[in-house]
Amino acid sequence: MKKITQNDHNQRVNEVLFEIHLDIAKEHSVKTLASLVSMSQFYFNRVFKKVTGESLHTYIRRVRLEHAANALLFNPNSSISDILKESGFISNSSFTHAFKEHFGVTPTKWREVDIAENINENIQEINPLRVEIGYVESKNVVYVRHKGYNRSIKEPWMRLAVWAEENGLDFCKFKQIGLHHSNPNIVKKEECHYVACLELDSNLVPYRSGSIGVMRTPRMFCAKFSLLGKYGDLMKYMDYIYYRWLPNSQYEKMHLPSMALYHKNHFIREDEQFELDFYVPIRYK
Repeated sequence: MKKITQNDHNQRVNEVLFEIHLDIAKEHSVKTLASLVSMSQFYFNRVFKKVTGESLHTYIRRVRLEHAANALLFNPNSSISDILKESGFISNSSFTHAFKEHFGVTPTKWREVDIAENINENIQEINPLRVEIGYVESKNVVYVRHKGYNRSIKEPWMRLAVWAEENGLDFCKFKQIGLHHSNPNIVKKEECHYVACLELDSNLVPYRSGSIGVMRTPRMFCAKFSLLGKYGDLMKYMDYIYYRWLPNSQYEKMHLPSMALYHKNHFIREDEQFELDFYVPIRYK
């Protein structure tokens, strides 16, 4: 019974997290989210904190601040006023106070500081650079959320492999997708949020099991980068895309997570080689 209860809690919190990340600027009240998953407000607060390790307020605040910090760096043409509104803050004063409390400097100072030396050293140019701009259609996926951006990402992929086996399905025939919610340059790697996904065939109706969730990713306007490398290279490529290519392009990054569509998944291959298409959600400046 205890295991069934825990599985039920994980499934409901997964639904709430999907709703939050779909639109971080939206007013996500305890009442609304608790109603979404058919829980009382008091019980929902307890379950959410037990599953995520954070209260609902703390979780939403952190996600909004991390998005704002990225936008300040990657979208130099956007005003601080626009960024705070898109991040879900109401006033400049509340945003500045929360930002300084979390990152130690004001939003203005954060934007003025040069790119850290270690980021400059880490950047690896994509050569040859092939960029395609266009829409990525929404996808039905099963997924596992994971905290940590390192070799521990193998864990959610192994959970999905077990899920496939239990359903009599061939794990290797699924398209494998990784959603990157965090920037490891401003968030501790062990705190970064990553989502491992398997794209579903339209005829497949999966069952949910514990940490295995089901969702439909949104349709996104993206810049697509085709990348090859080994474990450790992707972070360097991401730095080039975010800190070099994006600020010098005619685009800005949207709040939605970037997406890696793996042709070779370095997190589960013995040789740790990857071949993937990396999609960055964008809009015109």
